[in-house]
Parts: sequence; C-alpha cells; structure tokens
Amino acid sequence: MKKLASLTLSLFLLAGTAFADTPRDSEAQAAKPAKPAKKAATNAVKKPDAVALQLEELRQALQAQQAQLQALKEELAKRDRQIDEAREAAAAANARATDASTKATEASAKATEAINAEPAVAAAAVGAATAPISTRVDKVEKDLTASKKD
Repeated sequence: MKKLASLTLSLFLLAGTAFADTPRDSEAQAAKPAKPAKKAATNAVKKPDAVALQLEELRQALQAQQAQLQALKEELAKRDRQIDEAREAAAAANARATDASTKATEASAKATEAINAEPAVAAAAVGAATAPISTRVDKVEKDLTASKKD
C-alpha cells in the first residue's frame, strides 16, 4: 500500500513538473526572447558574487565559532586545573586535620594518664597555671632589675 502511494505521488510530481514547463503562449515567448536571456545573464553574474559573499560570511562565522570554541576549551581546562588544585589542597588539609586530631587524642590520653597516676603533680601544675597574675608580674620585674644590674 505504501509503495503504491509513493509511486502515485512520484508520478504526479513528475507529471506536474512536465506540465509546468510547457509554454502556454508560444507566440508571447517568441516575441520577447532577448530580455529573459539578459536577465538570466545578469542573474548568473550576480549569483556567483552573492554566493561568494555568502560563502565568505559563512567562513568568517565558522572561524568566529571555532575561536569561541577554542576559548571555551581553554577556560574549561583552566577550571579543571583549579578544581584539581582545590581537591589536592582539601586532601592535604584533611590529612593535616587528621594528624592534629590524632595528636590531640594522644595528648589528652597522656594528660588523663598523668592526672590519674600522680594527683599531687597534677594539682601543682593546675595551681601554677592558676596563680595570680600579680605574683607573675612581680617575678618578671625582679628578673628585669637583676638583669639590669648585671
């Protein structure tokens, strides 16, 4: 069925172009043969110029698009490098944070161990840390005057 329809359509298309090409008034065409030939020649000259102009415009547009595409590729490569650098920096920071966390845990464990092992030493350390500031200032002043005398 489809083949029959396509063949029929093809036949009508061919017949239609054949009827469209046949002249209606052979006398009217015989009276004016020179003018269409001149127009055809003029159009033939204009068409290559127009085609060449369009072709040049298309070339320029293609070059502009290629330049834009190259710029976008370079920008993408730059962003990829930045992303890679940021990932490396994040990995390094994560490694440092892990090391710091491990050291803090170890220090906390040692402090807890020291407090549990010797309460007197821990109390002295806490007392020294909470001593009044005025006694510390007095000690620094005495050290300063002693160093001036020397």
